Amino acid sequence: MMSDRKTLNILTEDKIHRILKRMSFQILENNLGASKVVLVGITGQGYQMALLLQKILQTTHSAAINCDLAELIIDKKNPVAGDISLSIDINLLNHQTVILVDDVINTGRTQAYGIKFLLTAGIKKLETAILVDRSNKVFPVATSYCGLVLSTTLEEHVEVSLETGRGAFLY
Repeated sequence: MMSDRKTLNILTEDKIHRILKRMSFQILENNLGASKVVLVGITGQGYQMALLLQKILQTTHSAAINCDLAELIIDKKNPVAGDISLSIDINLLNHQTVILVDDVINTGRTQAYGIKFLLTAGIKKLETAILVDRSNKVFPVATSYCGLVLSTTLEEHVEVSLETGRGAFLY
């Protein structure tokens, strides 16, 4: 975090947990009848968020839906420069409901390239879960599950830390 700029805590750890719990109920409601969903977390905080969502789904809704997890490894700063890969065999996504998870959506570039990669599998349904939507999209990426919509300038920065005692900060 940059120390020379004013920092504003926009989400506490408790608020993030409540948002993720609400998202878990929405995921369950939107996927009634599905026996399983696969959470694909974008490397970094997106994957950490997917881990937390999986834990909530398994402890709260385990009788209703099964939840698998994978990590999408992508260079968030330059998604076209490097290879995009998945921590599991992409063919395991065939005929599955997949939810692409990330902490913050800025322009939508990372999510767009992640979606393009995931669509190489024969998935049944694709949704997105985002903790903070900054409303600066230049790519047409819709958010299925959103924790907080925050209008920011491109000069501002949102940092999410899912470590204990942290939260989401705007600076």
